[in-house]
Amino acid sequence: MTASPTAIDPVVTGRAAALDWVESTGYPTRRNEAWRYAPHKKLAELSFGPPVALTTSVPDIGALIPALDGPRIVVVNGVVDVELSTMIGPAGLHLSSLLDARREQPDRLAVHFDRVDSQISDAYMALNLAFGGDGAVVRVDDDVVLDVPIHIVDVEVPDETRNASCTGVVIELGAGSSATIVETRIGVGADFGGSNIRTTIAIGDGASLEHVLLQNVPSSHVHLSNIEVTQGANSKLLARSFNLGASYGRVAYRVDLAGPGAHADLSGLFFGFGDQVLDQQINVVHSAKNCTSRQTYRGVLDDASTGIFNGGIDVLPGADGTDAEQSNKNLILSDRAEVNTQPRLEILADEVACKHGATVGQLDESAMYYMRSRGIPATEARRLLINGFADQVVDDVSIESVRTWISQRLGHDDV
Repeated sequence: MTASPTAIDPVVTGRAAALDWVESTGYPTRRNEAWRYAPHKKLAELSFGPPVALTTSVPDIGALIPALDGPRIVVVNGVVDVELSTMIGPAGLHLSSLLDARREQPDRLAVHFDRVDSQISDAYMALNLAFGGDGAVVRVDDDVVLDVPIHIVDVEVPDETRNASCTGVVIELGAGSSATIVETRIGVGADFGGSNIRTTIAIGDGASLEHVLLQNVPSSHVHLSNIEVTQGANSKLLARSFNLGASYGRVAYRVDLAGPGAHADLSGLFFGFGDQVLDQQINVVHSAKNCTSRQTYRGVLDDASTGIFNGGIDVLPGADGTDAEQSNKNLILSDRAEVNTQPRLEILADEVACKHGATVGQLDESAMYYMRSRGIPATEARRLLINGFADQVVDDVSIESVRTWISQRLGHDDV
């Protein structure tokens, strides 16, 4: 894997330190539980480095993303494309490129960039720290309630010079504010490539965020998503992830309920075809008292695809009054498909209510028989049952155009 420290971009403080971390610690292997099922040989073919100028033009992305009203930030190969972006919004909303924000207000971005060794989870986070110097910054002032969604679009275009890009995203909601943010990840071309995106989110006291992640890069690409969330007192997070594209698609959430009374509701759908590997790494940390969390993930695996759900709930000392639930249900459509599910609880506090469960099954034969007996063809009956299973997560999304986009991506138009 290429990660040369020779071309140092002074915009990103700590690049040399991040690359030293990679050099000294190395890349994840199958011995790392969180990376046990990853295609390490394929990951080793990714080449990372500072962004380079595109040698090809970016096609119209309108047909590849949901149609949303409101501001949009488009990042192409780790660099904000101003012409494709609409970075003007209502009062109280501040949008900028990560590069500009780093130059103008470096202290505000310290939580994103300034990481010590103990805070770097793996080599890919370190590479993002080293090379993800541009991307999107979204800030919402205190007590501002936004009624239009903010769209962040990341486009990856493999190039002969560099086949993998790094992007940074910073989201900050002030106290009492409310916003909906959609992050759509797409790619262009059939050549092998990859994208490595790291999002840090800070939700202030009493603030509310609906965060929707749509991963739909081409099947020849690799995608790595890392989302780190810190929640203040009485804040609310609704996180919806749809892990659909890529040969290897990884979505990792780490949510810290740092203020008392915080609530996090995470749900997701991974829908695999061919030989896709779709990986969910979810960890919710209860750091404060009287916090609640919910994890609801569903997987549909067809052909020779593989699904992974590694979900954790950590209740730290002093986090009394915790109420946490976790569920992972999976539908296997082929005898060649597989799913690896590992729910995990670690409770170090008293007076808590925690539960988790996981199921793996096939299509309900009795339901199939019922539908066939009423004249519904077998193919249509199968489709309806699969859609019904998947749509229980799709319906959690509040934006109709996003629900429509997901449904069309899954091959059905009903929402």
